[in-house]
Amino acid sequence: MTSLLTRFAALAAMVCVSSAAMAHSDVLVRSSGGQTVLGAAEDLDAEEGGPFFDLETKAFEIVLLNPALPNLAFSYDFERDEPGFFSAPAVPVGDALPANAGLTLTPSAFSIGLGSGNDTVFYWDGTGAVDFEALSTAQPGVSFEAGILTPLVTDGAGSIDNHPLFGLDGGAADGVYLSSYTVTVDGLDASAPIYFVALADSTLTLEDDAELVEEALEEFEEGNIAAPIVGGVDYTFYEEAVEFAEGIPEPSAVLIALVATVGFASRRR
Repeated sequence: MTSLLTRFAALAAMVCVSSAAMAHSDVLVRSSGGQTVLGAAEDLDAEEGGPFFDLETKAFEIVLLNPALPNLAFSYDFERDEPGFFSAPAVPVGDALPANAGLTLTPSAFSIGLGSGNDTVFYWDGTGAVDFEALSTAQPGVSFEAGILTPLVTDGAGSIDNHPLFGLDGGAADGVYLSSYTVTVDGLDASAPIYFVALADSTLTLEDDAELVEEALEEFEEGNIAAPIVGGVDYTFYEEAVEFAEGIPEPSAVLIALVATVGFASRRR
């Protein structure tokens, strides 16, 4: 981690590109006005002209693996330690994090639209039009967990570069899992929620498999290929799910819309 942060520090002052669509990135964790704020940290190794940062990205992709050798402690159906969580004092957006501070990930109940109800995880099987339903209804007993195995703690300079484990358990089916989390750094208020869009595909068993899918998705997003097809599977449906997550309204916007709807109905009566 030290070598990465050293290389990063030399570049950070020169490079700060805002992007609203960096779903393949790590989660950038910063502070602002006493609150934890989140965004994207991409290309930290400067392989494609980065690093790039923003505090606007709110949907993050997770291409899960069907582990060939199940973790004996958890025996997850699907798991992955991507994306990571990153911060360093030299990041040119937001403010530095406190030193030696823990980061806590907390599931956040959310709605995917008026009338959908609230839940912490939604599921779509990937067929037809995007159609998420509450995981507790679609697959009772299946759970999605985030931030386990590795404690998330900043170092003495307020830096962090950590990749916790994400996992699906309970006989999870292939498809897309949409969850929402807030992050709280010790000494700061909780962040606004972000979304994790997790792809579960039983045919993906190796890290190389997941990376091929991620590369195809990125090429598709940049318009370089007609469809993100890997191993004969067209993952356009997953890209549609990510776009759906990016369009989920803020909770305050849903509340305003609901109040407006109720008010309009009252006037009609």
